[in-house]
Amino acid sequence: MDSILKETLKRQIPYLIGGTITGIIMRYYYGFLFAIVVNSIIWFIISMVVNKFYWHYTGFRDEMFLFKRYILDRNKTKTR
Repeated sequence: MDSILKETLKRQIPYLIGGTITGIIMRYYYGFLFAIVVNSIIWFIISMVVNKFYWHYTGFRDEMFLFKRYILDRNKTKTR
């Protein structure tokens, strides 16, 4: 696996796990739509703060890398 992909996944996995756990809890108490919107906003803010102060970068570099990687992999699977 590419070193860039490993680093990207290492930074994104905690947000995915945290967002899933809080999303399940919020969905139980507040409903599905509210949980999706509010949980997404909360974890977006958390990720921006952590990325800025811990990883020392701002922007969507990792997110765009994962998205491009997914699109390329999907296109390869479609053409088979």
